[in-house]
Amino acid sequence: MIRAVCFDFDGTLAHFTGDFGTLLHTGFAKLGSDAEHREAILAEYAQQIRLDGAVTSLSALNRTLERLSLHPQADLGEVNSELVQAYREQMELLPGAREVLDFCEERFALALITNGPEDMQRAAIQEVEIARYFQTILISGAQEVAVRKPNARIFEFACERLQVLPEEVLMVGDNLGADVGGALEFGMKAVYIGGKEVEGVEQVANSQLEAYLTTHLK
Repeated sequence: MIRAVCFDFDGTLAHFTGDFGTLLHTGFAKLGSDAEHREAILAEYAQQIRLDGAVTSLSALNRTLERLSLHPQADLGEVNSELVQAYREQMELLPGAREVLDFCEERFALALITNGPEDMQRAAIQEVEIARYFQTILISGAQEVAVRKPNARIFEFACERLQVLPEEVLMVGDNLGADVGGALEFGMKAVYIGGKEVEGVEQVANSQLEAYLTTHLK
């Protein structure tokens, strides 16, 4: 029996409507980086925000500049705040996401499990106004979480906070490895809402998720 549903955030409930590379280019330009260093900075920053451990966009920016021996020509905190705000403003709920959450809210305990820097992810979640649906929100970059999907510990955190067993939980996500594979390995059930057909993996189109839940999780 399913007692709880865990949702991924990016690509499952919401999506970034802008171009992340352009967003970062603008921020790094304000820090005084020139075109010669820009691609190296982007690559290093992308690596830093994907590390296990407590991570914010600000800490990733700082470590990126340190590793490349670059010195910012503007206030790092101010630039990061602008970067996070711009990211937030370009985040939108996917069609049908709120209807799915309305349906689930009355029937299951809910958790949101997302990978990413804590400051960016919290801002994005606030922008689309869905925090109220969840008993717990687990962000990989948060100090109290500090592991990324598919690490089993993040799914264990969800079960502990929702007070359910793994076999009583359905994970919904668009990433086969991080969301589906990680949840299944931990003993949860999982449904994949990505577009790629994969043999042996339960799959449903994002637009049909509410109908799927209605049919399968009575």
